[in-house]
Amino acid sequence: MDLMRNPLAPTGLRRYTRRHLRHDRDAARAEVLRLEGIIRDLDAAAHRRDGRIHELEADAVDVSVERQLRLLAEEKADEFEALYLALKSRVDNEHAITVPPMRRDLDEEDEQRTEPVGIDVRTLREALNPTPA
Repeated sequence: MDLMRNPLAPTGLRRYTRRHLRHDRDAARAEVLRLEGIIRDLDAAAHRRDGRIHELEADAVDVSVERQLRLLAEEKADEFEALYLALKSRVDNEHAITVPPMRRDLDEEDEQRTEPVGIDVRTLREALNPTPA
C-alpha cells in the first residue's frame, strides 16, 4: 500500500459533465432509433414470410382439391367407358352378321386343291429354306 500518494496524481476517473451526459443521451437515442429500424425491418420480413406461408398453404389446399377432383373425374370416365363398351358390344352383337362356312366345289375348272396335289401353300420361310424342316 502506498500511503504517501500524491493527491494531484490522475486517478483514471474523469469528471462527468453535462456535455458528456448530452453526448451519451444523443448516442443512446441514435442507438434506439437504429434498433427500432432493425426491428421494423425484421417485423416486415416476418409479415412477408407469414403471408408467403399462407399463400403456400392455400396453394397446397388447392392442389389437394384439384387432385381429388381429378381422381373423381378419372373414376367417372372409367365408369362411362365401361358402360360405353358394354353398350357397344351389345349393339354389335345385335347387329352381327353371321355367314355359314363356305364350301368350295373343287370340281370346277378354276378351283384347285392345295398341296400336295395343287397349289403350293407354304410359309415364306419354308419356301426360302431349301433344307427340309
